This record gives sequence, structure tokens and C-alpha cells, in this order.
Amino acid sequence: MGKVAVVYAGKYGTTKQYGQWICEETGGALFAADQCSEKLLEDYDVIVFGGAVHAGRILGMDRLRKWYPKLCQKKIAVYAVGLNVEDENARAELRELNFFKQESSFKMILRQAGAKRKLSDEEESFSQLPCFFLSGAYDPAKVSGGDKMMMGMVKKMIGGKPASQITESERNLLTAMEEGADYTDRAAAAPLIQWVLEAGK
Repeated sequence: MGKVAVVYAGKYGTTKQYGQWICEETGGALFAADQCSEKLLEDYDVIVFGGAVHAGRILGMDRLRKWYPKLCQKKIAVYAVGLNVEDENARAELRELNFFKQESSFKMILRQAGAKRKLSDEEESFSQLPCFFLSGAYDPAKVSGGDKMMMGMVKKMIGGKPASQITESERNLLTAMEEGADYTDRAAAAPLIQWVLEAGK
């Protein structure tokens, strides 16, 4: 079994919790993203990067992208932890926003006009990293400042829709934001753990 590193970036503990479960099953070493570096990770064969979903972003992905040129020969997977990650549209948006380098406004205009942008080999490789989506938790009592404001905006946006247009996943999200919820599930990490075990052979 190759050496496994699990790196996490989160705010409220659920991303770290999944990281701990993954390490227990794979013998991996756990690192907080802000205490890690690509130099440290060069000693590992398999790297799992976990990030909490925050305002459409997977926390820490900018850091992983920065490290990627030196780590691209490693076996790498990502896991994203959030309240609404079971929704297929949400998953597609997360992949688009986090795995593809965002274009400047000028380049985006050109692309929309029909000029196709070719991904570099490195960008192509990064865009195809496997990503596992894991449900997280939310405790309204622990949320403050900008996070509380952002969640209030999400509630207002969903609540402002006609009832007939609110999806089931949005209703569940509203309930979780208002009452709190804990969807963390060790068993849900099984496919990712299996990927790590296979990658480490």
C-alpha cells in the first residue's frame, strides 16, 4: 500500500471528520490544508483533498491548483462536503466552478462568440480529477458574520420563489438552515475509501 495523505479545508469540523474516517480506513496521514505544502505531499503516493462547500466554492481548491504542477503525477482525488451536494445540478455547478480555471471576462466573451478555448494538458488533467460529494452538517448557533449573512441570502432567494418552483433539495436545504441538520455519514465515504485503497496498490 502506497503512502496516503488526506488534506482538508473546512470551517466547522465535518470536512475534518470525514478526513479522519478516511485515514482510519486507509492508514493515511491527516493534514489541515493551511498547515500543509506541496513539498510535504511529494512524499506521498495518494493524495485526497477535502474541502467544505462555501458560496459555490470548494474551500482550498485554489491551494490544490497551485500545488498541482508538482503533484500531478500523484493519484489525487477530491471530496466536497456540503448540505446540498446530493443535487445533480449543484454537483455540476461545483465541478464547473472548481475544476476549470475561470476565464477573464474578455476570454469568456470570445468563447461565447464561438472561439473555443483549448485546455492545456495540465488543466485537462486537473478538470478530470475524481470528486466525491459527501453530505455535511449545519448548526445555526455556530454560524456568524459573513457566513450567517450569506445563508440568510440563500434562504431569502429560495423562499422568494413560488412554492411550485421550489425543488425538494431546496426545501431540505431551507429546513436544515432553519432548524440545523447533521447528514454526516461514515458509510457515505465508502466509495472514496475504496478508491484510495485501489489507488494505493
